[in-house]
Amino acid sequence: LTSCCPGWVKYAEQSYPQLLGNLSSCRSPQQMFGAIAKERLPEQLKVEKEKLFVVSIMPCTAKKYECKRPEFTHEGIADVDVVLTTQELGRMIKEAGIDLSELEPESMDLPMGFATGAGVIFGNSGGVSEAVLRYAADKFDIPVPENIVLQEVRGTSGLREASLADGNLKMAVVHGLRNAQELCDKIVNGEAHYDIVEVMPCPDG
Repeated sequence: LTSCCPGWVKYAEQSYPQLLGNLSSCRSPQQMFGAIAKERLPEQLKVEKEKLFVVSIMPCTAKKYECKRPEFTHEGIADVDVVLTTQELGRMIKEAGIDLSELEPESMDLPMGFATGAGVIFGNSGGVSEAVLRYAADKFDIPVPENIVLQEVRGTSGLREASLADGNLKMAVVHGLRNAQELCDKIVNGEAHYDIVEVMPCPDG
């Protein structure tokens, strides 16, 4: 079970505690970056770790809750200090009287280097599963037909299923909590089995 969406993780904790042992131990990209930033940037920027303030800009309000979870604070220092939604940032820019069209183009800072293509698609429904497929195909030499990625994984239906390696690798991609509930009920009742289940509560991720 994927764990990159805090809304889904909270829902699983409240409604399906018996499945928590199957949640991925990987943090969300936000929390991964925050932890790495707090570890690496103080030395690069020549500042004390306690004075480094990490702001995450996200479209999802659940990310505000995620950064406050106790497991993401160590010795009183949070991995991510504040989360601003894209709507909040847009309002702040407008209130400050900044016209983006009048600004000179400028390159972004790249303290961690370039992102991979798989990292870019994480926010879309099916993006995590596609990243896993790419890794498995390369690592274990598993052929991945293009139609599997474009239809079964990247599609738009509420529940999508795919099978690879002669049925030895089964995955499900679901978005919307109603669809997630139906799928989890089937898993709990032994009516369905998957090796990878990606859940995004929001429509299309």
